[in-house]
Amino acid sequence: MKNILYIVCALMTLVACKADLEKEVSENNDLAIDNTLSDAEKFVEKIETAHHKGAFLQQEVVSFDIDLNFGGQDRLDATVFISTDSRFVRIEKNNGEVLLYDGTNVWLAPQSASQNGARFDVFTWSYFFSLPYKLTDPGTQITLKNQDAVNEHLRLSFEAGTGDAPDDWYDLYTYADTNLLHYAGYIVTYGGTPVDQAAENAHAIAYEDYKEVNGIPIAHTWKFYNYGESVDTTQVIGEAKLSNLRFSAMDSSLFQKPSDASQIQL
Repeated sequence: MKNILYIVCALMTLVACKADLEKEVSENNDLAIDNTLSDAEKFVEKIETAHHKGAFLQQEVVSFDIDLNFGGQDRLDATVFISTDSRFVRIEKNNGEVLLYDGTNVWLAPQSASQNGARFDVFTWSYFFSLPYKLTDPGTQITLKNQDAVNEHLRLSFEAGTGDAPDDWYDLYTYADTNLLHYAGYIVTYGGTPVDQAAENAHAIAYEDYKEVNGIPIAHTWKFYNYGESVDTTQVIGEAKLSNLRFSAMDSSLFQKPSDASQIQL
């Protein structure tokens, strides 16, 4: 009799466990269906994972020295400070000028400095640096292009009213073995350039020489090329070297309006 009771209890336990397991599997499947990512979102997720976005955002400020040459001209020699959430940017040029975005306004010091290209500079170079971490920012739109092809890439565009140049777009390509960002084809419509005209003069930035900083892979070399249906690597039209990359704690005084500064309007 005891043996029969034991067998009955065991069977009841087994049935209950099976029911619980089936319920758990069903719930997990429902969860997976509810949260299925699009192919474009999966592409973004791979980039963000490869670039350790979570670890990057846990830091507060990243800074680096940049030596940028473009079109045969010395374009920018400076130390750049960026809050990892991209709310603040400070560029200290080697000639003593300071460009600052305080989260609301753009400032240039001293007031006697030329304002030509100032607003473009404060946003463009910091955006190129932060690009892998900004793919899901408010106002972004993503579309996967040439899916499953050798030149598969992500088109990043923007909703109307996003930033200074919402008509800009970026085509993002990754290294197949690491999912790190390799190329970003882009157009520049800042200043009112029509999209079609900007596309005729599209460029691409190549992210190379990745090194870890606090365990986070960051490209230390940028190369610029012409861009059409693909990246034209036959001629380097610009190059930037990044050095002395480091993370630091937030110092609010760093992103306050400099003395003797003029405001740079859009």
